[in-house]
Amino acid sequence: MQPLGTYDLYLNFFVATAMPLIILANLRSSVRNSPRNAFLWRDHANFMRTSMVIIALLSLWSMVQLAGHYGLASPAFVDWAMPAIGIPFLVAALVEIWFAARFLRQCLRARFAG
Repeated sequence: MQPLGTYDLYLNFFVATAMPLIILANLRSSVRNSPRNAFLWRDHANFMRTSMVIIALLSLWSMVQLAGHYGLASPAFVDWAMPAIGIPFLVAALVEIWFAARFLRQCLRARFAG
């Protein structure tokens, strides 16, 4: 694992702190009651669940990188964990693209239908 530069450290700290807060905010009922989020969670729940999984994997990736940088995790663990997180991230990203295409197709059909 290569040492992280200043920009990478700031970015990983931001991702490791902000992304779990975004997940918690989306799971609160007050945020779910906003019109846009209510629509997305009601009509496109799988799209939103997959989005939350992607955000969780992204924050876990940043946490592992920070743990490896500061010596809280061994380099062998970091080298093992990166593909173990990256492969499910790739699968979730492909599923997210599929759900996004279905969502876009549904929106375009509703728009042109009247």
